[in-house]
Amino acid sequence: MRRASAGAEGLSAVAFALFTVGLLAPACSNKMDPKECIKVKETAFETINQASVCSNDADCKPSEWPGCAKPLSLAGIEKIKPLREAFTKGQCEETKLDCKPPERVYCQEGLCAFRYKPAEPPGGGMKIE
Repeated sequence: MRRASAGAEGLSAVAFALFTVGLLAPACSNKMDPKECIKVKETAFETINQASVCSNDADCKPSEWPGCAKPLSLAGIEKIKPLREAFTKGQCEETKLDCKPPERVYCQEGLCAFRYKPAEPPGGGMKIE
């Protein structure tokens, strides 16, 4: 059973407001104010930092934006999509990050998570006599 949290509803309202602000920007310039760019990105980070509820592995994907990949539900990806579009359309500056390729994402106990490879034992698993 999924339940919507008040925080998720608040984020949707913020995302809609930011998207509307982007639509009301002067037609002569699509460049968004840097402060608005920061707000859009902060809203996206709030979304990817929330627990992503899932019912199976197909519900989970690695995020593509903002920042390095995090495990995210398809619903979270849909919430981020208009934010990323507004950020791109607003010609906001993107900071280049050195991110590792994401691990496989799966649904673990109702939450999206990365499936990390088990750590190799000291000595690479070789027996030393």
